[in-house]
Amino acid sequence: MKPMKRTLTLLTAVLLAAALMTGCTKLTEAKDNTPSATDAPAETGDGVYVKLERDDVASLYIHGGSFSKVCENADGSPLKAGEWIYTGEDIVEISKKDNCSVVFTVGATAADDTLLAEGTFLYDAVQEKLYVTISADGVTCSTSDAADAPADVPPVLTLPVLDEIDTSVMVGVSGSSLSAVQAAVSLLNWGTDTGLGADEIGDATSTWLASKNDGLTEFLQKLELVDEAYQKLLTDEARELLDSAGCADVEITWGSEPVEPVEAIMRSAGLRDADSGDDAAWDVAGFEKSLLENYGVTPHHYEDLGDGVYQVYVEIDGEIVPFVTVDSATGDYHG
Repeated sequence: MKPMKRTLTLLTAVLLAAALMTGCTKLTEAKDNTPSATDAPAETGDGVYVKLERDDVASLYIHGGSFSKVCENADGSPLKAGEWIYTGEDIVEISKKDNCSVVFTVGATAADDTLLAEGTFLYDAVQEKLYVTISADGVTCSTSDAADAPADVPPVLTLPVLDEIDTSVMVGVSGSSLSAVQAAVSLLNWGTDTGLGADEIGDATSTWLASKNDGLTEFLQKLELVDEAYQKLLTDEARELLDSAGCADVEITWGSEPVEPVEAIMRSAGLRDADSGDDAAWDVAGFEKSLLENYGVTPHHYEDLGDGVYQVYVEIDGEIVPFVTVDSATGDYHG
C-alpha cells in the first residue's frame, strides 16, 4: 500500500474540531483558492480526511483510541457536502506513540440525531492519509482522494465488549478479580444476545488484538482473568461468585454450557485449543510467538488484505517492511 503524497488545498481541508468533546468547528468556505504557508497546516497533515456526499448531515463525528471529535454548524444547519474535512493529528500521534494500528469509527447524524451512516476502519501511521466518504450508499474508505478511487480500505467489525474489558479490568491491583467478574457478566450477556457468528467474531477479535501491538500482552492478562471468572460463572459457584463481586442483583440467565461467541473470542486470543469449536479462529498470540522464536521479529502492524488474510509488517534495520502474510482462518503464514 503506497502512502499518498498529494497536498490538499485549504478549500478541501478544514480542521474538524479544536477541542475534544467540548465544542464544534463551524465549517466555513475559504476566501482564496491558494493557501499561504501559514494558513495551511492541515494540507500536509497525515491522518483521516472525511467528505460528505449527501446534504442531510447535521453532525459528523470520529472517534478512536483515546480521542473523539464532533463537527456541526452552530445554527444546526446541514454541513456542506463535497469538501474534504481534515480530522486532525490525534490518530497519527496515537498510532506512532503506541506503535499500533488504530481502530476508528466515522459517522453522520441528521438534525434529529438519527444515525445516517457509520463505518469503522483501521488507520496506521505508515499509511499517512486515509480518505473516508459518507454517501447515501454508506461509508467507504480509500488510500486516495481521487474521484474514482476504489474503496481499498476494508471496514472492520467492532466488538465493544473487548474495549470494555480493556478499560474496566486491571491486573495486579486490589479488586482486579472483582472487576473481572463484572466484565465476565457483561461478556456472557453479550455472548447470549449477539447475532454474530463464530467466524465473524473470530476475525473481528483477531483484528482487534492485532491493533493492540505493544498493549497486547497486558490485554491478554486481563482477558485471562475474565476467562477464569467466565468459566466459574458456568458452574454452581456462579451465585456465590456474583454476590462476592457486588453483583447480587444480577440474574443468572445463562446455563452451564460454554457460550460459543465467548469461546470464539478466547480461541482467537489463544486461550483455547486452536482446533476446538466448529470454526477455530486465528491464535494471534501464538502466531506472534512463532514469528519471534523462528525469525527474531515481532509485528509492527497488520494490513487487512480481505478474506481473512493479513499482510504482516516488521521493522528490519530501521525500516518497516512487509514480512509474511497470515491466514486468520488457519493461522498459516508464509512470505
